[in-house]
Amino acid sequence: MTFLILSVLTNTAIYLLFKWFDRVGIKIFEAIVANYLVAFSIGFFMIDEKSQTLATAFTFPLWSVVGFSLGVLFITIFYIMAITAQRVGVSVATIASKMSLALAVVLFAIFDPNEGMNITKGIAIMLAMGGVVFASIKNTGESIRWKDLAWPLIILIGGTVIDFSIAFFSSYPTNNDEMSLFGCLPFLTAAITGLTILMIHAIKKEYKPQMKNIGAGILLGVVNYGSIYFLIKTYNLNIWPKSIVLPLNNLSVVIVGAIAAVVLFREKLSTINYLGIVLSVAALAILLQF
Repeated sequence: MTFLILSVLTNTAIYLLFKWFDRVGIKIFEAIVANYLVAFSIGFFMIDEKSQTLATAFTFPLWSVVGFSLGVLFITIFYIMAITAQRVGVSVATIASKMSLALAVVLFAIFDPNEGMNITKGIAIMLAMGGVVFASIKNTGESIRWKDLAWPLIILIGGTVIDFSIAFFSSYPTNNDEMSLFGCLPFLTAAITGLTILMIHAIKKEYKPQMKNIGAGILLGVVNYGSIYFLIKTYNLNIWPKSIVLPLNNLSVVIVGAIAAVVLFREKLSTINYLGIVLSVAALAILLQF
């Protein structure tokens, strides 16, 4: 339970940091790249047999292939999450990301013979989709602005792939060192992708490093690594099935994130926004029954 609580707190902290970065003028992309360098460094430091584990990874077992491949998706979705938290709101970004659970359940039903799909789960998924839409509408007196919905929906799809991949493949590493490396490999490829982009901009003289952005990225990297590490540890405790851990974690993050956004940043939610949160919580509560 301790690892689950730490996963919830670190996941929630990511969204709150994004909002805080906006208020203090942090350039998000530079901070995100620094964050991935830090997150990978922490994960790699925690590996006891570094040479042997790396040698195993570069024989490309399935867990390392998945780990390397997730990096580009990590940095893309992470950046979009930051933009969403700033433009639409922390609660919306949190819900859109965590509602990826709904589609992840479908993938579990397809790829895991121990998981099934039924009418009840179908209803829960529909509620989840409604929750994302209603939580994304900024003003009930206006028609839905599709540009406000686009960011959360992209997060939803990308988050589904990430959530499912981490949960499904977390049991593939054969020891703790491999598990630690699996958790930080996406950070490595995400960092390489981000550094490449920054170098291109630097060559064009469109980018100059700023220490405040790098410092913010270091803080974000510590929290981000914790969010993945604690979630993987929770999966591998085998106290609950993965299809239960995922909704339990996401439900808690949605609730804590929404409360924190209102309390810390005075975000104002409309009645329809609260309806979206209620639908989201209801969907996750239903899925918790399985």
